[in-house]
Amino acid sequence: MSNPLKLCLFALCAATSAHAQTLSDVLPANALHCALKDPPAEAGIAATPGGFVMVFPRSAALSDTFTGCKLMWIVDGAKLLRYATLYFKNGKLAVAAAHDTRADPNTLSAACALPAGKSLLPRSGQRASDAGCTGFTEDSFYALRLPTWPRACLTDVSAPVCQEDPR
Repeated sequence: MSNPLKLCLFALCAATSAHAQTLSDVLPANALHCALKDPPAEAGIAATPGGFVMVFPRSAALSDTFTGCKLMWIVDGAKLLRYATLYFKNGKLAVAAAHDTRADPNTLSAACALPAGKSLLPRSGQRASDAGCTGFTEDSFYALRLPTWPRACLTDVSAPVCQEDPR
């Protein structure tokens, strides 16, 4: 499971900036799933020490050579707050982008090019340094496949599939 402090530092501790950039500044144009605003019905949920995160696409929908975005939203009661966009190229994490959860979902607080660990926004957002961009490729929470339960498990935990291990 992910280090909860890293999760906070990467996403929740975001601050808005007049110079913050958007996803289109750090991701390839028209990359698969990157432009989605809301999680589709096929999204899954993953448990964290602080609650649940909604994830799309789920692991079963991803090939080993997937190229496109995996999106993550914090589940805050009825609200879903987009906090991370992970761009994979040929199955490898290439860009990790943190959204400012208090602003427009397209506003970024940090973005990292991986595996090099280079900040793509060193002078905007939180002014993430290269040092702040290390460790993501080793963290299972930001891997291509993250075990999730179906979205319905948020409201019906007694469903048989919700009693199984996440997939």
